[in-house]
Amino acid sequence: MTFFGTNITKIAPHTLQGWRSLIKSYLITTVAIGTSVTTGDLICQYLESHKKDADGKRILSSSTSSVLSWWDRERSRIMCTTAVFVSTPWSFTLARLVERIFPGKQGIQIAKKILTNTLLAPLNISLVFTSIILLQGHSFHVARRKIKHDMPKTFAVGTCYWPFVSFINFRFIPLDYRPIVGSLAGALWNIYISSAANNPKLNPDGSIKTSAGPTTTLLAEKNGTPVPPLQGA
Repeated sequence: MTFFGTNITKIAPHTLQGWRSLIKSYLITTVAIGTSVTTGDLICQYLESHKKDADGKRILSSSTSSVLSWWDRERSRIMCTTAVFVSTPWSFTLARLVERIFPGKQGIQIAKKILTNTLLAPLNISLVFTSIILLQGHSFHVARRKIKHDMPKTFAVGTCYWPFVSFINFRFIPLDYRPIVGSLAGALWNIYISSAANNPKLNPDGSIKTSAGPTTTLLAEKNGTPVPPLQGA
């Protein structure tokens, strides 16, 4: 009985310390990813609002004189909410999962981690798109169409960027700091993902919102190819 009590006394502080370390790491990850996504969205909105057509005129004009008239606060709130409740749990859990399954910094282990992240990326992108579409007030049907038309292209663009970031992260960065480094690198990616997730603009019924004037080329477009319209499946 004394032996059992002694073991509990020794184990309890280590367990408590482990949980405190985990919670601290999660909170830091939440702040890092939330800040990265919100910053990327703000930059994206600014660039979209200041985009000019062939005549040098701004495509998106504002009816107010406010310095931040271009800022869609509701859009930023949705992006930040998705970052906190979708992207953070995903990134935090995946980082620890791949490290547990493929421990170490050997080349083959790093390759396995990068491959795992790449193979799971479509699911992550789909969850982000679904969260944003639902928070905008649309249905799962609209979210499914969004994923069908925009996820493959977003995934293809991501595979040209994230494997290099992942290599640096897995090779040189300690586990607890990887989400932070990923968030710093993600600031650039989040400009793109904000545009891809929020364009084309949708009406409340899920149809594409049209506006008078010249046709715009979205930031998420590549080589002048427009984002595919969300046609019914």
